[in-house]
Amino acid sequence: MPERDVPEWFARAEEAFDPIHKRVAAAIKKHDLPTQLSLAPQEAVYFFVHAMEIAYEANKAGIHANALSQTRYCIEALAIIELGMCRAKGREAILEKWLQGKASPGKIRQWLASEVWPSYGTGLWSESWEDYMAKLAGAVQPYAHYTSQLAQWQSRLHFASPGERTAYIESGPIVYDPQKATRITLYHSILNYTLGRIWLANSTATDSEFSGIVTRLGDALGKSRYLDGHQTDWDQQFWAMVWDGRTGSPHLE
Repeated sequence: MPERDVPEWFARAEEAFDPIHKRVAAAIKKHDLPTQLSLAPQEAVYFFVHAMEIAYEANKAGIHANALSQTRYCIEALAIIELGMCRAKGREAILEKWLQGKASPGKIRQWLASEVWPSYGTGLWSESWEDYMAKLAGAVQPYAHYTSQLAQWQSRLHFASPGERTAYIESGPIVYDPQKATRITLYHSILNYTLGRIWLANSTATDSEFSGIVTRLGDALGKSRYLDGHQTDWDQQFWAMVWDGRTGSPHLE
């Protein structure tokens, strides 16, 4: 997109990407977990990064439904990464249950909500971290399987002109939709912001420079029109078809 059209959150996300991932990669190697549990958080980091890379390439190519499906996996890996970074009592037991197939990612998030998240503060705005994470997971939960909801990400909605309410749907093997591509990129940026916040909440080191990077990213994300200015249903902005009610056309910011 032309430089003048690049939203602030996109520029802040690029600034934050390397600092966030480098710190998380280093922190996950110092998890102080028993040997039999030690690989799980590290492998979750690998999985998270690879899933996002696959999603990024698919999204850029216009294969948005597949990109979104891959993106959903990141949420599940995020819970295991967080178990490797927090120091809350009981994390070894819940991680052991996950390895045995006795604790789902949803159960792990419930445990985190009870034992870890109360110390994190607010999310993107004034909502609790638990509410923020519920919206983050809920935004992509409908895409756990190939349903009609996910299939809608394979098409593009065209309006004849701004303000026009007559539209047509373009469908094909690959249909690049700039709005869908932008929203998936926004979600990736929110995921990386979440990783940065998790690191800050669990680090014993003071890193004011990094804190500033993450804070600037969060502030910029919170101003995106796609999130509608901290509406409680911001997760619905990741439905397939989203348009500006004032103009009747897709918004692209």
